[in-house]
Amino acid sequence: MTNETFKDIEKLESDLWEAADNLRANSKLTSSDYFMPELGVIFLRHSANRFEERISKSAARILSGYCPTGSGDCPCSRGLRDMAQDDERMVT
Repeated sequence: MTNETFKDIEKLESDLWEAADNLRANSKLTSSDYFMPELGVIFLRHSANRFEERISKSAARILSGYCPTGSGDCPCSRGLRDMAQDDERMVT
């Protein structure tokens, strides 16, 4: 990242904090009024990150030939490998 990018990010961050302060100051809300929605958003973001990580790991295991049934060539992993190869052919 360049110095200019960091300055842009810092400006954006300060603008967002200023906007949040203005909204809080002019809304007559107390922290007990808005903390639950904020915690919900934080929890949702954390859950989405964990889900994406888990899906990536599961897909990698299946594409590498892992089979939950213990057989060497599972139909589910064959299907996913074929789809991945089709995707690679479409990109190249």
